[in-house]
Amino acid sequence: MSWQVILNRPSLRERLLLYGAVPLFLVGTLIACYYSDAPGLRHLVSPDTVGIPEALRREFGLLESLQNIVLATICGVAVFGMRKKRLRLERVGLWVMLIGTAWMLLEETDYFTQYAVLFSGDAPEGPPRNLHRIAYSETLLRNVAYLGSATFFGAFALLFANSSRPVMRYLAPDRLAVGTVLLVTALQEIVWWKSERVALDHGSLTGNEIEFFELGIYYLVLLWLVDMVFWRRLEPASPDESA
Repeated sequence: MSWQVILNRPSLRERLLLYGAVPLFLVGTLIACYYSDAPGLRHLVSPDTVGIPEALRREFGLLESLQNIVLATICGVAVFGMRKKRLRLERVGLWVMLIGTAWMLLEETDYFTQYAVLFSGDAPEGPPRNLHRIAYSETLLRNVAYLGSATFFGAFALLFANSSRPVMRYLAPDRLAVGTVLLVTALQEIVWWKSERVALDHGSLTGNEIEFFELGIYYLVLLWLVDMVFWRRLEPASPDESA
């Protein structure tokens, strides 16, 4: 069977805002606040609250809270997409996206046990429940995140966004995603530079500065899924078009 991709995307100007201005403002503002001279702004991004165990303080800041909101939104879009899409392959893909993102959300929140700290004031006992807090796996997962984002939103988008193969073109991110990856990577390089040269009285993100990059990539995944669910369709080609 032959297929065709139906696109109904917003205008280029609107997509430039979504892929450029929004992540620049969002991630850039958080970075500026965290490395500012205003303690209140730094606490907003990643708090240093005495009543919360030091290892968990950053979990309750605006940076990681936004990550959790974006992940939860991805889950919501995936659920909506399963109701909207009719092809079995699409629905299976959305199920995989939902399960994978739900797992990531559970990982980010330590399977929601971190919120018990707000009431008890004590850190959870025992070994870490989430995989990405274990030292060796944390490094591995973050390297995978770098390589995966560069491969999918970079190389795959460039190679297949205008592919003659409809399924590959359907799956490929908007080429503007390449610019978003470069933007978020450049912002993260600024973070690394500042973390080495700027001494902070408050630094609950110390050793976890990669969280800025993660927020940008989560946002980009959300944009790609919104594009898949709302702005494009994969349909059987008409006899005239497949001839």
